[in-house]
Amino acid sequence: MISITNLILVFLFGSLISYLLTKANKVLGSIFNFLLTAYALYFLWNIEVGRSEKLFNIFSNVQGSLTVTNLGKFFSLVSFLVLAFVAFFVIDWIRFKPRSYAAFNAFYLLMAGGSLGVFFANDLITLYVFWEIAVLASFLIIPMGDESSKKAAVTYAVMSALGSYMYLFAAFSILNRYGVISFKEVSINLLNEASIGYKWFVILFIAAAGIVKSGIFPLHTWLRKAYGGSPDAFTAAFSGQLSKLGSYVLAISLAVFPTVKMFSPLYQGVPTLNYILIWLGNISIILGTFMAIRQNDMKQLIAYSSVANGGYILVGLATLDSIGFAGGLFHVFNHAIISVMVFLSFAVVILRTGTSKIDEMGGLIWRMPMTFVTYLVGIISLAGIPPTSGFISKWMIFNTLVRHGMFVTAAIAFIGSVGSFLYVFRPLAGVFLGQLKKKHYDLKEASIIMLIPMLLMVALTVLLGVYPKPILDLIVSVETELGIKPLEHAGTIIKTPLGSWNTITVFIMFAVGFIIAFILYLLFPKAKKVELTNQYTGGEFLYNYDLYHYATGFYRFIERLYDKHPSFEKLYEMIGVFFKSIGDFVTGLIYKPSPSGYIFWISIVILILYWVRW
Repeated sequence: MISITNLILVFLFGSLISYLLTKANKVLGSIFNFLLTAYALYFLWNIEVGRSEKLFNIFSNVQGSLTVTNLGKFFSLVSFLVLAFVAFFVIDWIRFKPRSYAAFNAFYLLMAGGSLGVFFANDLITLYVFWEIAVLASFLIIPMGDESSKKAAVTYAVMSALGSYMYLFAAFSILNRYGVISFKEVSINLLNEASIGYKWFVILFIAAAGIVKSGIFPLHTWLRKAYGGSPDAFTAAFSGQLSKLGSYVLAISLAVFPTVKMFSPLYQGVPTLNYILIWLGNISIILGTFMAIRQNDMKQLIAYSSVANGGYILVGLATLDSIGFAGGLFHVFNHAIISVMVFLSFAVVILRTGTSKIDEMGGLIWRMPMTFVTYLVGIISLAGIPPTSGFISKWMIFNTLVRHGMFVTAAIAFIGSVGSFLYVFRPLAGVFLGQLKKKHYDLKEASIIMLIPMLLMVALTVLLGVYPKPILDLIVSVETELGIKPLEHAGTIIKTPLGSWNTITVFIMFAVGFIIAFILYLLFPKAKKVELTNQYTGGEFLYNYDLYHYATGFYRFIERLYDKHPSFEKLYEMIGVFFKSIGDFVTGLIYKPSPSGYIFWISIVILILYWVRW
């Protein structure tokens, strides 16, 4: 078996090969991408924990290296599962793109290689180097989307840089203070650190990179633009894989650097710093949920949903409780799979219809039934409904919150789950149900190549909802490694102090209910489809199918309650305009269109130099 370093190099140099192959033939290059990511997934499943490889010397006594940990293995498996399925989808999707997507495939592998380095980095500097490779590759893919994608890429770059520089500042501060950068040595030094303020600084600045990448409030504003503007198939990897880099850094800052041991508890064993992060997660759940409800763009709607689900992950991880932390990790997996299902469904719809606006579609279930099934199962899992795996992670997080007496956070988590029913129903009703527009009469279902990864994700989320043992075993190994009490489970039974959850029993109950409902459907009269001219309402006949569409203002009765809410997105835009104005002023002051202006400033500089010398 090849080394981790060599596999990363294969991805980095493979990006050039992918570029050349895609230049020659789009499909050939995409097949190469899939084969490489699929092999990496196989490699990661079989890799032994504990392997360590040296990379480079930063200073004479400080070395960058890669080490396989259970935490890194878990996140890498989730990531490359997403990358492999999306790469398979792209094999056919890329054929319909008029512009050359050779760079798309090249940067896709570059991003994958960078992500692999992040998950197995053994120190702060190595993680940062590979982090920037992954961020740079994703930044270069975003402008390949729609007309707004270039501005979205700039917003993404600025927000990512903010988190990256805060992380790097903390890393160099640690190196200067302790002379070490490996996670193990940094953890030991932080435990022995006398300054509480310095501990706060280190954890918050390192967590900042994770907060940005996960789309956690208040650094969430890039998600809507980046997800909405990036290439449709890539958005699935953006949400399902790249955002998990942020969750990984949060796990490091909270658990690898054991905040429970570093800080005194504030409430029910949860330290003050963790509690603050939990409240950032709470705000993210509320904000993401209510902003998703009002979106008419499918991709932007699920972008805000990702903000809310990032909040669930942060809440679970920050509890550092056996069940809560496990729930946070399980939700990392669930949200990754759900994102692939939902965004690939949208990619097919946008490919066929040419729009992502909900109120411009309707009735697509009659033309795209498999795409509808994929979206339906995806939103069922997203809303946390059994027997899908999405329910298990939310149940574990909610169980922990109730058990710790964190009832406000539990109420917010419950509101977020109820709200998710509302916002996922909007595309369901507006895109797939209702009347089919005449311009969409000739639409076709996705090709078999596109449907294979979508339907495999459907099967996976249902299968792991019934038999979650493979994921739970991985999570138990992570908790054991981090010194957290392992989750108790018996494959299909998850045990908690508040009771147990038997996935098989729940599945049987739902299966029986489904069978009964199906029998009733067969016995009772069916709905009758009638011609449009027979529709009579409001004192007159309706002759236009478009008059039936109700997606516009779908939840207007809710939206009007917070129409004038304060917006961090607008605040950041105002700050951006302010600094741009300063830049324009300075530019206009220094750079003059006439030679005399340059002579004037050269004279000023010479006078300053003489003054300093004297």
